[in-house]
Amino acid sequence: MQILIINGAATSGKDQFVKFFKKNYPYKCYNWSTIDKVKKIAKKHLGWDGRKTDEARLFLSEIKRIWSNYNNGPFQYMVEKIETNHRKLEEDDKNRVIYFIHCRESDEIQKFVSYFGDKCHSLLILRKNINVPKNKSDENVEHFSYDFTIENNGDLTELEKKAKEFVKKLMENH
Repeated sequence: MQILIINGAATSGKDQFVKFFKKNYPYKCYNWSTIDKVKKIAKKHLGWDGRKTDEARLFLSEIKRIWSNYNNGPFQYMVEKIETNHRKLEEDDKNRVIYFIHCRESDEIQKFVSYFGDKCHSLLILRKNINVPKNKSDENVEHFSYDFTIENNGDLTELEKKAKEFVKKLMENH
């Protein structure tokens, strides 16, 4: 099992990178976010319409921050989700599976690194000339010492090439 905490400002290409990674990784790969449960609750109970505007990103970020401060909820929820899923895997898949966990806050990234130890690595996707939304989560994505950094300043073909190279690197080191 490997945990890859992936981060980058909004529209940096994180999901596209994971999509290309999954396309080229021959084993199981999951793509989850520490904000997923917040989005579900906000949509069902708090009137969020699902659009990713700057205001909506701030709204979701603040809900997550409050939940995290209250009882470490986003982290605990994600750890439980990973561990529950992992127990259900076939034995052959347990050593090859990769979990991409989207997480923006450096203190929360550190929680994953501390909890999962050498099974956990961090990855930053950087993209120049994007409009970074005005919330603490998006504004502070570069305030962590990441294990890997991918610059996404080209086209989709270039990003897919970088994802393939990353797959190869991880498989060689595993």
